[in-house]
Amino acid sequence: MSGRNGGPLTVKPRFQSIQVTIALAFTVLLVIVIVGAILIAFGVTEETVRITSRRYTQLLVRQIANNIEFYIDYMNSISAFVEADGSVREYLGAASDAEREAAAEPVRSVLTVMTTTRNDISLIGVFGYRGGFVTQDRENALNPVADPLRQSWYTAAREARGGSVVSSSHIQNIIKGQYRWVISLSREIIDEETGRGLGILLVDLNFRIIDRICSSIQLGERGYIFVVDRRGDIVYHPQQQLLYGGLKTENIRRIIDETTGYFPGDDEDRDKFYSVETMYSTGWKVVGVNYRSEFVENRSAIRRSYTFWGLFFLIASMAISLFISQRISKPIKELRRSMQAVEQGNFDILADIHSSNEIGELGKDFNIMVGEIKELLRRVTLEQEQKRKSELKALQMQINPHFLYNTLDSVIWMAEGGKQAEVIAMSSALARLFRLSISKGKEIIDVASEIEHVKNYLTIQKIRYKDRLDYRIEVEEEIKSFQIVKIILQPLVENAIYHGIKNNSVAGTVVISGCRTPTGMDLVVRDDGIGMNGATLEKLRRKLRGSPDRIRGENDETTAEDPSDDTRDEGGDVPGSGVGVRNVDERIKLYFGGDYGLEFESREDEGTTVFIHLPAIKKEFDR
Repeated sequence: MSGRNGGPLTVKPRFQSIQVTIALAFTVLLVIVIVGAILIAFGVTEETVRITSRRYTQLLVRQIANNIEFYIDYMNSISAFVEADGSVREYLGAASDAEREAAAEPVRSVLTVMTTTRNDISLIGVFGYRGGFVTQDRENALNPVADPLRQSWYTAAREARGGSVVSSSHIQNIIKGQYRWVISLSREIIDEETGRGLGILLVDLNFRIIDRICSSIQLGERGYIFVVDRRGDIVYHPQQQLLYGGLKTENIRRIIDETTGYFPGDDEDRDKFYSVETMYSTGWKVVGVNYRSEFVENRSAIRRSYTFWGLFFLIASMAISLFISQRISKPIKELRRSMQAVEQGNFDILADIHSSNEIGELGKDFNIMVGEIKELLRRVTLEQEQKRKSELKALQMQINPHFLYNTLDSVIWMAEGGKQAEVIAMSSALARLFRLSISKGKEIIDVASEIEHVKNYLTIQKIRYKDRLDYRIEVEEEIKSFQIVKIILQPLVENAIYHGIKNNSVAGTVVISGCRTPTGMDLVVRDDGIGMNGATLEKLRRKLRGSPDRIRGENDETTAEDPSDDTRDEGGDVPGSGVGVRNVDERIKLYFGGDYGLEFESREDEGTTVFIHLPAIKKEFDR
């Protein structure tokens, strides 16, 4: 295709708004919400089934409670019929054994009729307070090791004073040779005329009838019915032996506290739900147990289906979310990495972002901004370096007039005194000193030239101070060809003389040494003068650690406000006035970096040592 001017038509990429991308992400989230809603729907369905199952279970439990209660009421009616029989009262009221023996047979006949018509009655018997007992079977004899008076059903009946008492399930051992699992219904027979008790009527109900009533109802595949009395003792349980053996437990305490209710099992039986119905005539509680996992018959199939589709939508949603989030986050991460590189001082970085949305536009603006900052920093750095070099050169130029005046004044004084040899030596040293100071305008010279410069300076000072000053120069040959900034030894030697030796009462020595180190080389200026105390030394170190904005302004301020500062020059005739050790340290750092510079060690009355840390550079250079 061609444009209007015949050239190729440039098709701009379609601008894709980041809002559209976010809208797609929300669409994915909506899909996930829908899947979550499906899972919630399954939970709601399960809860609905649970409520329906609860109502159904409560209905069945109530029906069983009514059946048991009806049965016990019927047995209670039988006991009332026996109690009202005249032969029974005649038997219990007999005054002698002979009378009781005579009255026993009619009673036995009544009891036999009852057991014959009701096969669910295991035993029916009458126990008199005056002695004797009678059951439906003539062959029955009392168990000699089981005293009726100590039986719970006996004592409970006496306490009830004519009321019916129904015991929990137990093994009845009152009859010799018989051990039957029964439920006992007992009541005290009372004389209507005197109101006194005559004896106890016992009706043992066969446990099978309770078992048949309770087991007739099926609550799912694992659900069951059990009965407890008002004290929590088990009346009936389909797994009663496991309970007695401690292999199975039920939440009996909670069941006793419930009158009529429905509640889930404890932590150990979370899958269980209990339905409780209280029998008001006996205080027994009929409990129905069903399992949550059986509320929905095809629960496993439904759960598998929900799980499958849930996982499918989840994986699909995750894949889509990852794809979309990658598209969104990748250019942002690239831009962030570029910003971090700029934070670390790398202004050559470019954000490589090809997105055609807002992030792509932001990346382009970022690259333009970094380029402008880089150029601005370059210009500022160049201007600052030129400015500081100019200031340092101006400071160095201030050395010459003052020093020249004082040295020439000394030459005149010595010439007037007729000291020709000293005049010649000082004049020659002064000429060489200024020739090396000029050094063809170069700022960088070799170590040998710097040593020659400071040696000439020391020659002049030696002539001035005579025997009060001595010096030695001990520099390794290996380092004399290395390149350094010029005039860095002379200011330090100057301070050693004027602050260390001049004010000392004895003669002093200045030692200049130099050697190669693992990181470069060290030049050392050491004197045995008065030294510095700890406070003065720490002040000097703090000044060296500082970074003044303008070297001249910092030195001027120090000279005006801190006359005790050991880094400035005194006496008015000292070369380097206004420069000092701070100027030396600044120039070294300016040319070679912050890892190099001066380091001071000093002890009062023992002298001062200055270490000049420098790189080992052989090739000549200039900045």
